[in-house]
Amino acid sequence: MKINEVLKWTRILSLGLIIPCISFTSQAQQWTRGDTLNTAAVDSSRIDDFRGNVIDYTGQDLVDASFPNSIPIFGSKVRIGFSGYVKLDYIQDFDGSYDRFQYEIQNVPVPGDGRPEQSGYMNMHARESRFGVDIRSITETGMPMRVFAELDFYNLDRGPFNQAARLRHFYGVLGRLLVGRTWGTQSDLFAVPNTIDFASGDALTGTRRAQVRFEDKLGKSVNYAIALEMLEFPGIDGVDSLGQASQKLPLLAGRITKNTGSGGRIMLGGSVFQLRWDGQNIIPNATAIGWGFSFSGREYFGRSKHYLYWMTSYGQGWGSQIVSTIGTGSSAILTPDGKLETMPAWNLGGGFAVNLASNLVTNLNISWYSIDPSPLREANQMKSGESAHINLIWSPYKKVNTGIEFMYLRRTNTDGSRGTGRRLQMMIKYIF
Repeated sequence: MKINEVLKWTRILSLGLIIPCISFTSQAQQWTRGDTLNTAAVDSSRIDDFRGNVIDYTGQDLVDASFPNSIPIFGSKVRIGFSGYVKLDYIQDFDGSYDRFQYEIQNVPVPGDGRPEQSGYMNMHARESRFGVDIRSITETGMPMRVFAELDFYNLDRGPFNQAARLRHFYGVLGRLLVGRTWGTQSDLFAVPNTIDFASGDALTGTRRAQVRFEDKLGKSVNYAIALEMLEFPGIDGVDSLGQASQKLPLLAGRITKNTGSGGRIMLGGSVFQLRWDGQNIIPNATAIGWGFSFSGREYFGRSKHYLYWMTSYGQGWGSQIVSTIGTGSSAILTPDGKLETMPAWNLGGGFAVNLASNLVTNLNISWYSIDPSPLREANQMKSGESAHINLIWSPYKKVNTGIEFMYLRRTNTDGSRGTGRRLQMMIKYIF
């Protein structure tokens, strides 16, 4: 990397850390000693709008967030709560998807693309079941604190019946500072569709990752956040015997969110990051800069609190930020002359949820994504895809959800060949 580029990134990362720390120090004086955690139960839907995902609140938002059924730790302000669910999925696949547990666009079969062909099948599993521990407190100066950890069983690199636990989240909050592993700064849970399929259509922006993030308010309804994050899936298409992807700099991300009068939220985010290929003294090292912007949100409407949601993003080397392309080398390609050629990518998704009754909800969502592939990209590699999900979720009892979902997906390869996939999925979920 050139010395000018090193100096530029040093300045950027320094500002990204120093400014929040100054603000964090001043914020520490603003918390009031009289604040207490909110343990009142809220009148929430029996079918969770966020499909069981926990929002990573900080600061006063954390104090105000409902924390019912938590247990006080005697002699302190600490409270502990447990969350999660047991979920059993039955899958009836009609076209032979290459993933038997979730339906990602990259696993749609395309005739003649070199992968072994297979026919439809059934599967039944409980891998999405999860367990979380939530510890919240307030310091002697009134500053809110939190430690949250959550596990599920989606270790797909293991055998089909070896359902070992997997770390989803593990992070701590002190005031407005968050440190640990959770959803990235540009991952908008307000825009994630409520599907029965775990992949949620998978044309989503961002993943869970290790990070340090500072967040604060700009007025009553606007927040900003800035973070340094680990880019876990750089997505470089190179020859493994001639090196490997290896970062030297973290990803710098930021966002602005605005709460709407309906209870929804809109978000504008951006990030810049390094893509780097380490030649391991076999070939020269190569670097490139990736960047991207996103716009997403959710808006509620009507007395029954129906809602619509959307997400879109675009960037250069952006395949590393779209869930659909993880593991497909869609961010950049190593050219024969040893340079990294980045590829543009975009995604677009939207849908709505209609509450047919207090315990009956239907969801429809559609997602697209595409990259502009390099001429060097192999013909049978993925170029674009779409997915559509429609479901009906019923809550016969307060802590029980059951439902059925039909999904239709399509994958397009670089040479224009296409494949489609159809799947039916049913579930029963006990929430605790």
